[in-house]
Order: sequence, then structure tokens, then C-alpha cells
Amino acid sequence: MPGQLIWACLNPNAARDQWIPVKVGPDGSLFVTVAEVALDSGVATGGTNTTLIDTTKDWEVDMHEDAVLEVLIGGIEYHRTITTNDDDTLTFNALPVGIVVAADCPYSIRGVASPLSPLARAEEHNVAVVGGADILAAPGIAPINTPCLFRVQVGFLGAGIFSATITRGLNTQTLAFNHGVVLTAGSLFFFDLLVAAGDTINYVYSVNTTLQVLRLQEIVAAVQ
Repeated sequence: MPGQLIWACLNPNAARDQWIPVKVGPDGSLFVTVAEVALDSGVATGGTNTTLIDTTKDWEVDMHEDAVLEVLIGGIEYHRTITTNDDDTLTFNALPVGIVVAADCPYSIRGVASPLSPLARAEEHNVAVVGGADILAAPGIAPINTPCLFRVQVGFLGAGIFSATITRGLNTQTLAFNHGVVLTAGSLFFFDLLVAAGDTINYVYSVNTTLQVLRLQEIVAAVQ
């Protein structure tokens, strides 16, 4: 039925089925649902009528190309398409004459996401970790879009227990993955964590060793 939301299975013959939400078009065709999501936000430390600078950021080059910048200047919200970015500067189509981005201007970056396009939130490779200490920079990572799923891929040189720390307010809970069973050294594991607004997530390992790889993705519930 047109407009009906159904679920489709990708690679049904694979070892692990992957189900995604799709809609039925007016002609009976199927398409993957998408949604506009927040990619990042902050407060500008400076700028011009074509740039916004935030020296607290460390973006990948052109990761926000074609996304929409929403910036509040003098009580008025301006929307501009981002044409390019470097590690701390967004470049966009010119604002009206006399309007410039200044320090303390709040902004957000919005784009289109689908269930097949998760947001990359963290990546570590071949780094030493201390048993019981935060792996990611303190205090950790807060979700951009909620509710969502944090999916982490990890591998360690030594065997140990891998856990997530979930902080909300002044309370922190530590929850072990893999039922608290030690991970096999030199092997790759995937773990999922449901994340809500107000959560800050970090990860810890139980022993001193080398973190071979950690990749963290935020998977947005992008069903319309």
C-alpha cells in the first residue's frame, strides 16, 4: 500500500541479516527512509560573512560539505549551505551585507541521514590504554541525535573485560559488555549501546594493553 512503512532484509543469505525501514511509493516502488539530523553544534569563536570559526573543533576536511549551517546572529537565525570546511572553520555562501559571524554566536550543522549512513564519532588506532581508565578523551561523547544507538568495534592486544561508562548528571554507571567475559586477545568485537538525551559515554578496559582499533558510530533512528 502506498505510504506504508515496511522492513526489508539486506543480504538475507548472509550470516547476519540486516533489516532496514523502507516506504512504499505511489507507484509501488520501495525507497529507504531518511531524516534531517543534527551533525554538530557549538558556539563560534569568530568568523566573517562567509566563514564560521570554532577553535574547539577538530573536524575532518570537508566532512560537512553540502550540510546546512544554522547560525544565530543578533537574534536572527541565518541558514547557509556549507561549501567546504577544514579542522575548525566552515565556509559557506555569503551572508547579507554587514552581517558577520562573531564570537559567541551559537550554531548548529544539519544534514540528511539514513539508516545506512551512521555518523562517525570516534576512532582510535594502536594506542596504549591503562586498565580502568577512560579510553576516549574525558568526559566522553554525548549523542548528537537521540534516541540513538552507539555501535563500537574494538580489538585489543591483550585479553580483558571491555565496559561502557554511562554518565548522567553526577551519576556514572559502568556496564560490562560480553556478559563480563574477557575478550580474546587480537580479535575483533562489535557491541551496541542504546543512548538517550543527557547521556555521556566513555569506554574502559580492565588491563593495561594496546588498543589495536576502536571505531564508534552513532546510528540514528531515521524513520519518518
